[in-house]
Amino acid sequence: MAVLQRLCGGTFVSNRRSTIQTFRGLYPDVKTMRRYRKFDWTGGHQVLKKADIIFSGATYGAYLPQFKAKKCMLFHGTYGSISEEVLEGWADFDHLFLHGPRMERQLLRHKEKYNLNYSVAGYIPFALFPERSPENRKSLLNKLGLDPNKKTVVYTPSKSLVGTWLQCAEDIARQTPPDYNLVLRPHPNQANSGKRKDKLSFKKVRELAKQRSNCIIDLSICSLPELECVADLMITDANSPAEESLFYDCAQLFADANRSSRIALGEFLRTVDKLHEEDIHENLKLFDCGPSRYADGFGNWADAITHAIQNKDKYTQARNDSFKYIFGEKDTNASERVMQTINNLYF
Repeated sequence: MAVLQRLCGGTFVSNRRSTIQTFRGLYPDVKTMRRYRKFDWTGGHQVLKKADIIFSGATYGAYLPQFKAKKCMLFHGTYGSISEEVLEGWADFDHLFLHGPRMERQLLRHKEKYNLNYSVAGYIPFALFPERSPENRKSLLNKLGLDPNKKTVVYTPSKSLVGTWLQCAEDIARQTPPDYNLVLRPHPNQANSGKRKDKLSFKKVRELAKQRSNCIIDLSICSLPELECVADLMITDANSPAEESLFYDCAQLFADANRSSRIALGEFLRTVDKLHEEDIHENLKLFDCGPSRYADGFGNWADAITHAIQNKDKYTQARNDSFKYIFGEKDTNASERVMQTINNLYF
């Protein structure tokens, strides 16, 4: 949103104080306004009421339809699947800005029932991804208190329902070789959980992190793009961070536990999201971008990590193919394409 706002102007509106505060901290140059749920005669509600165009990252089906403005959907995350239930929520939008070929392909499977207006703009967040340079690497690792002379492993699991933190985080903290930096980036949903098992797990992992040098659990020091920028290896649950880090052609290692394995993800896409078999097949090609901890028979995380980094080049073509399928061309100009489309359509 901030990238586009810098080009088009306008005001960022949210009803959450924490969201407004975070946004202002990250992007102090762009205008914000809080919306108050019970006071629609002032604040963000009035901004939306006077708007010509509203960009949204969610449907807000019970709220947005009241406004006369043209409504355009932007998408957060890399959006791996588009079910028919999701499409129904997009029917009230005047235009959708898709990330790339994957989203378009899935959308077109339902074009006879849902004749939605869209364009393929690309992935706007890439404009905020830092350049992968020696200077940035050193600066970011110093900010994390890590050694710029060591290779860096970043672990970014999904939320607890499908994610691998409870199954893998302690072993990753124990078994990652000491000659690597290790950044553990839990999903915020799980990190802020009040569940006893989550609290106990985080306590144990924090203790393990203190026992080894160059290891940190980070939720706020660096953004995800910054962590992806410095990573020599991403350990993931085949999630958005895995796909985003393909921008840097980063080596991949799939945690492959809980519901994040190739088989489990395929079954989820088939039974819950009810994707077409061809789309399931294409989505699962992400697992071809690197080895999988358990499916490929590694005895421990140290062996898997060493193998994934040493054999990075073996998976180069698979990473390139996955990036093209998900995002299209590798550039940082998606916001410019959105602005041009808006100008052509509405101004």
